[in-house]
Parts: sequence; C-alpha cells; structure tokens
Amino acid sequence: MKIPQTSSFPKRSRGFTLVELLVVVSIIAILSALLFQGVKSSLRSAEAAKNTEHLKQILVGTITWSMDNGDRLPSPQYPGGMEVPPGQSAEDFYPKYWDWGTTGLWLDGPVFGALYLAEAEEFQAGRDEDGEEGGGGAGYSFSENGDHLKGTFFESTISVKKNRDEEDWHRHSYAMNKNLQYNRIYDSSSSSDPWLTEKNRANLVMAPKAMIYIDCIEQNVVSFEDRELIIDTIEERWDGKKLIAAFLDGHMERLAESEIPEEDPNTDRQSSHFWRGVDTDP
Repeated sequence: MKIPQTSSFPKRSRGFTLVELLVVVSIIAILSALLFQGVKSSLRSAEAAKNTEHLKQILVGTITWSMDNGDRLPSPQYPGGMEVPPGQSAEDFYPKYWDWGTTGLWLDGPVFGALYLAEAEEFQAGRDEDGEEGGGGAGYSFSENGDHLKGTFFESTISVKKNRDEEDWHRHSYAMNKNLQYNRIYDSSSSSDPWLTEKNRANLVMAPKAMIYIDCIEQNVVSFEDRELIIDTIEERWDGKKLIAAFLDGHMERLAESEIPEEDPNTDRQSSHFWRGVDTDP
C-alpha cells in the first residue's frame, strides 16, 4: 500500500487582502464615531440637567424674593428706567442689594443677594455673636468681570467649558427677559425705560407661558428684538440642540429654535404670551 507523502513545510495561511483591511478599518471608524457621538450626547444631557437645576434655583429664588417684596419682580437692571419718587432716598426706594457692585445687572443684584449675600450675612452675624473675629460669610466680593458668579447657580457650566478663553463670567450666565409687560402706571410716567422697571407679577396672567430667564451668551438682559442672539446661543452652547428657559409659573423647559416665538409679540398671541406674559391688545 502506498503511503501518501506529506510536505515537511506547513501550508502557508492566506493573509488579509488590502480590501479586507479597508473594510475592517471602516467598520472600526464607524463604530468609534457612533460611540463618540453617544458619549458626547450623554455628556451634553448631563450638563443640561445640571444647568437646568441651576437655573431652577435662580427661578425659585426670584419667586421667593417676589413674594417677600409685594409680589414684584426685580428689575432686569437697576436703576434702569426706575426713578426715585420725590421725598424718598434711593436706599428706601430700591430693594436691598440693588447697588451691589456697579453693573446694575439683575444677576449682580437682589436675586444674587437673596441666594448668597443674605446667607453670608447671617453666618457672619452668628460668628460675631460668638465673639469670634475675622471672616465668616461666603466671601463674595464684587468683580466687574463677574468672578463672584463662579461656582454659583448663576454660572452656566456648559458655557465655561465651551468658551475657556472667555474671562467675563457675565457671559457665562443667563439673561432676564425685559419684555414682560410693565405696570400700566409707567405708561404716564417719566421713566427713561419702563421695560427696565420692577413689574407686578399679578399683572402677568399668562405666567405659565411667560419666559423670565433664558440662555444667552451676548448679554444678560434680552427682549424680543434680541431673539437672534438667543438662537446663536443654541449653536454655541448646545451644538444646535435645545437651550434652557425658565417660566414665571416656576417650570423649566428645553427649547429648540422653532419653539422660540419669532412673530411680533404686539400682534401675535402666542408670542405675546411668551415674551410679554399677557394677551395681545384687543
């Protein structure tokens, strides 16, 4: 019987062809891209949740301040369009902390004071009663560049991460809507800008639809005319997705560009509810 002869050399295995290698590389690239987008989306969602909670705390502080101050909303800017009546001093007329610093912006004024400075004062007072000297309090001091906003609810952490070279922390914060309908008394007043006055919350009957705070990178006080700046913020802060807005009834929303009314609020009902907090004039 003849025994078949076998080669003493092992059979050479066939390697990958160039086409096969390209296919494998392409698959890996696609999977990596999908994974990256998934991680990026998750991180953005987590950042949005954190900043939504931050703005929620500002909203709660604002409503609490309002209830403690005759149901008024703080002015977007002090002194803004408000004028001290004859016979009164600025200290008696304006709310506490209205002149904290020199910007006059709402986020340097009464709401920030209610959330941080009042607490710091109480803490300092407690230390004084114990006879201890020195610091205490939270250590807040005013800065033209808004350094006092760092690490507070007023800081948009996504903005800080997206614009690491920006040193003005006012640009890393939020904007107040000045379009909310001002009190009718100012129609016949000599105020320089009635939109920058304190407003009576009871007059804003469309509170569930009335926006009071919103993401904005360019400025901290906005009106309907500044809508494009808000749209730019969607691109720069949120990669074209949804920004954060707070409403007068205490709820929060994530809004896409299409959900921010672009019609004239003086004539369009939905836009008026959003920007002015009232129905359009009959």
